Amino acid sequence: MPLADAPPITIGPFTREGHVVGVLDMSGFPASLATLDGFLSLAFFEQTAFTVDYPRGVVVVESPSTLAERAAHGTSVPVRLDRQGRALVAFLPLTVGALGSIEVEVDMGSDTLILDAGHAAALGIRLDDPAVRRFEGLDETGNAYVRCFTHLDETIHVTGAPSLAQTGTDVMFQEIIYDGLIGDAFLRRFVVTYDQPGERMIFSHAD
Repeated sequence: MPLADAPPITIGPFTREGHVVGVLDMSGFPASLATLDGFLSLAFFEQTAFTVDYPRGVVVVESPSTLAERAAHGTSVPVRLDRQGRALVAFLPLTVGALGSIEVEVDMGSDTLILDAGHAAALGIRLDDPAVRRFEGLDETGNAYVRCFTHLDETIHVTGAPSLAQTGTDVMFQEIIYDGLIGDAFLRRFVVTYDQPGERMIFSHAD
């Protein structure tokens, strides 16, 4: 997509100067996104920590003191940050049943847990089982996909943090380049702080 140097962009007390943005035609997006004027990515916040408080429906830009308080009362887990051109991607270690610990992309734009189709057999799932819902189509880039939806009885949890767990997880299997993606269905159960300068995420429960 075309790139441009943006004027100052401000969210709460935080302003970024000279941030490079992508210019995107959103007219073809679903009606549920019709009121949006744009998206802020992880790359926008690479210089400061921020928190998505799902229960309260707010985003908080953290100061050093408030970040220290989040860390003191929450569970910190390391993430791997990977810059891909202008994009910044966060990867979280996740333990998934017989797979053990895998690395999943943190994707707030997804809902259910997404796993690479090659992992289905290790979890005892046959993707040709009639009970597995199967959809075929073309994605936004014009590439063909096969998406298989089912349910995992195993408990999944952030590796090294068994308290950050989910039991009875809806999952989608698809051929993807990562082990998996973890999305909103897991994240929205917590208050989640993204501390990219510290290469960590902090999870806490709402008061």
